[in-house]
Amino acid sequence: MNAAVDSAPAVLAQLQARLGAAVITDPAELAYFGTDVYSAGQPLLAVLRPSTAAELADAVRELTAAGIAVIPRGGGMSYTGGYIAAQSPSVLVDTGGLDKIVEINVEDAYVIVEAGVTWRDLKTALDAKGVRTPYFGPMSGSHATVGGGMSQGAIFNGSARYGCSADAVLGLQVVTANGDILTTGSAAAANTSPFFRWYGPDLTGVFLGDCGLLGIKTRVVLKLIPLHSHMDYLSWQFTSADGLFGALGVLARHGLASETAAFDPSLTAIRMRRASLASDVKSLTNVIKKGGLISGLKLAVKGRDIVDQQQFSLHITLEGDSAAEVADRVARAKKLVGNLGESVEPSIPKMMAANPFAAWNSMLGPQGERWAPVHALVPHSKAVGMFNALQDLFAREAATMEQHGLFIGTLMSSVGEQVAVIEPCIYWPDSHNAFHVRTVDADHQQRIGCPGEHLQARAAADTLKRQIADVMRAHGAANLQLGKFYDYRAGRDPAALAVLDAIKAQLDPKGLMNPGVLSR
Repeated sequence: MNAAVDSAPAVLAQLQARLGAAVITDPAELAYFGTDVYSAGQPLLAVLRPSTAAELADAVRELTAAGIAVIPRGGGMSYTGGYIAAQSPSVLVDTGGLDKIVEINVEDAYVIVEAGVTWRDLKTALDAKGVRTPYFGPMSGSHATVGGGMSQGAIFNGSARYGCSADAVLGLQVVTANGDILTTGSAAAANTSPFFRWYGPDLTGVFLGDCGLLGIKTRVVLKLIPLHSHMDYLSWQFTSADGLFGALGVLARHGLASETAAFDPSLTAIRMRRASLASDVKSLTNVIKKGGLISGLKLAVKGRDIVDQQQFSLHITLEGDSAAEVADRVARAKKLVGNLGESVEPSIPKMMAANPFAAWNSMLGPQGERWAPVHALVPHSKAVGMFNALQDLFAREAATMEQHGLFIGTLMSSVGEQVAVIEPCIYWPDSHNAFHVRTVDADHQQRIGCPGEHLQARAAADTLKRQIADVMRAHGAANLQLGKFYDYRAGRDPAALAVLDAIKAQLDPKGLMNPGVLSR
């Protein structure tokens, strides 16, 4: 490492001479890029913002030859240390300069995008062609990138019906630690377009969810489907978690919803303590445009009383290619949920559909509190047991949470037919870091304020975050967005780890591609 430190200034000077403004060394910029939603890491030597894969490959080859670690970053929405530097010297690669939509092939039903394209920009371009990707981005898709979603794993928009980000992928282009540009899927063959993923062993899958362990994604090929022409919405309230998870499970097994979002009473209270939904002009305007004047007026009138804050609630979007198809889905959903819950006005799913990427301000609480989610993916049969185990943990830690001002609300959802998602969100009073200051809208920050530094509350939140993850693993949970937080290696099949380690050694013999990810 001393040799890398000694050689770093010369290597950096060479990169600056060749790439100019694509090499960033301003201290304020390094502080921003070295911080995610939750934490900061080792100081960065520089940030590299390449505009082509070839430019990136040459730079990575030069950096790793000198012993300098390289870390890929998408839109920065990680809260698990996915791009936080674990060692020095490290250069972070900001893929935001790789922002071209290369090809939209409607006839062959695929789109090629560079990794730095945001989900929102991709959706806008595809909407104009009457098509979409089956999964079309996380709630933070205004900032989150396609490449980041492939590396960390992402869910929400389209997930209940079509699965997670990886389920939409046909192929990748990846820059490895030694500077090679690697292609996966059918496009890796001579004279073949990127229309098919399953051409021999699935090398594409090796790089999905790797958190940047194996390389830097520069291009992604995604499936396309026609835009659904019709949409409707349903919402229910439930007196218990059993009713809620029963409804989530039966809807998932029948494949009826495109998106599902559920809130426990605590999260509902947190959401409704934010600025009134009716005062959010953008949300209200988009609801009126998409759902009609009556929907907008109901949202304006109901305000914080859209759902009972003492109950669990479930909100779903249903899509189809005709009014009759959607009506059938609605009727079946109502029949299946039946007496499990009480039907309520579906203003919340209408608002979410009108603003599918409106979540970036939610990384701070209603009074400016810091926020950290921890999620579990479990089969539907284990969802209630997992939820109850977490409630037991929170009851045991209630005194500590009260002492330091911590509170928790839980988001729930589903992915495809098999998966229930449970995501407790921790809020605690604390100062805002460089990422919050840059990313959250300035007027929103001014409105909610900042609690100021509370180091003991921060430590308590960190401890609770680890306890939540441990309970989840003890109950058989899987995870996305592993980064440098969730367990991956602990207890994993040794033969499977040996294969992964061999691939890592082949692609990155010095261990300089995002050190620290998938290491727990």
